[in-house]
Amino acid sequence: MLQKMAIITALITERPLCISCIAAKAGESSAEALEAVLDQIHKVLVLHRTRARCDWCGMTAIVFSAERTRPEEHPRAG
Repeated sequence: MLQKMAIITALITERPLCISCIAAKAGESSAEALEAVLDQIHKVLVLHRTRARCDWCGMTAIVFSAERTRPEEHPRAG
């Protein structure tokens, strides 16, 4: 799972991608596995899920992006 997390994090850091493009580029066909990886990424980075244009395919859909923040700025920091 760590390798998939690294790949997906690199794909979505500061660039929005739809779930289909994330799956295709990361080589993951299971929606459940992708959701699990996105949940793990959200524990470390601010994860955005919005309706917008995918940077890869150009379609308007729900896209995911992550932004780099310092740990103390993360909404789950406590």
